[in-house]
Amino acid sequence: MKRAAPLSAAVLTAVLTMIPVVAGCGADGGVRVEGSAPPSKPPRGPVYVIAYLGDPLRRPSRLALDEFNSVTGIRWESWGGESAVGTGELSGTWCLPGCQERPYRGTITLSELIWHERAGYYGRFTVRADGLPPDKAKELTGGKLTVPES
Repeated sequence: MKRAAPLSAAVLTAVLTMIPVVAGCGADGGVRVEGSAPPSKPPRGPVYVIAYLGDPLRRPSRLALDEFNSVTGIRWESWGGESAVGTGELSGTWCLPGCQERPYRGTITLSELIWHERAGYYGRFTVRADGLPPDKAKELTGGKLTVPES
């Protein structure tokens, strides 16, 4: 039994002498990280567009862009990525009565995808159509859409 005490004291001494080495690990330079960061996952979830004074919609066939312009008969070629592209018929109060029966056929592009609470929302629109008056074509480039506040 007398031999156990010197062995226990030796183990205790060895453990105590290691404590400063372990406690000092990284103390003089902090933690060092090497290599590239792991890739971040892109946001995931449904993607919407909010019609003028309306509800969030996914791939709508009709879209009120503002109080003067709307696109109907939309057929989406793409949806859910950084931009959405579709074709449809543009009309508005500015071209009545002529465009009521013969709307401008064109392409609508939604862009500026913004993520909010696990859902994406397009924040801008551009409509291109042949025969638009120049001032109207400019007005329909990069127009703002409603998006939820962050």
